[in-house]
Amino acid sequence: MREEEFVKALLAEGRADAIPEEYDWYAPLIGDWDFDYWDSFGVANPSEKRHVKGEWLFRRVLEGTGIEDLFICPLRTTRDTDPQPDAEYGVALRMFNAEKKCYDMVYACKQYMKRLEIHKVAEKIECHVVGEQEKWVFSDITENTFHWCNMTLAEDGNWKVNSEIFAKRKVNE
Repeated sequence: MREEEFVKALLAEGRADAIPEEYDWYAPLIGDWDFDYWDSFGVANPSEKRHVKGEWLFRRVLEGTGIEDLFICPLRTTRDTDPQPDAEYGVALRMFNAEKKCYDMVYACKQYMKRLEIHKVAEKIECHVVGEQEKWVFSDITENTFHWCNMTLAEDGNWKVNSEIFAKRKVNE
């Protein structure tokens, strides 16, 4: 089948030398994750939070030179029974930029496309949206959990959390 050949050509088993080991920041995220997504979208009381369950799938691609992910919120199994007005089914591709010692990334979904530049800051992976006062931050990364948040720079100079995710690695069934 042609689809099988596409998948076989896209996916990679391991990291290519193009990504130095000390810059293999996404290695702990390779795999399948379930997550709890929280934000205030459509909530009358700002102190309340909307909760949606989703999934995030990370893979090595392009002969191990890139990291690709699929971001799916809400879950594929509940998209019809729990539709969300801002549902997202997106894809990201990260490539290591040897000159800048960072990753370049593009994220696309049906609502928008964004370009990001990614740096490691202490134990966090900070993904800055190019041309905007917005960043996406991976933190508290362990073998089986991670935290992610979408933040914007407020007028007072502080970063405001717009949404956040608490992810847990899927257990093989």
